Amino acid sequence: MFAAMFLNIALQSSVNPNTFNNYMLLGYMVMGVIGLVYIVSLAVRQRNLRQDLQLMERLLEDEDAG
Repeated sequence: MFAAMFLNIALQSSVNPNTFNNYMLLGYMVMGVIGLVYIVSLAVRQRNLRQDLQLMERLLEDEDAG
């Protein structure tokens, strides 16, 4: 339903193609920002997991030594 409504708006002769292109570019920019935030979030999580693993390894070494 939403696609049909969007297609109807896009095919109307009164729609300015430049306005349509601006909305499309804005959509791509928003999706790019969302993707970038997700990738940064994954990198931060991976860094935190590595730090946790290093801490666990040190704790196990101290436990074995002590």
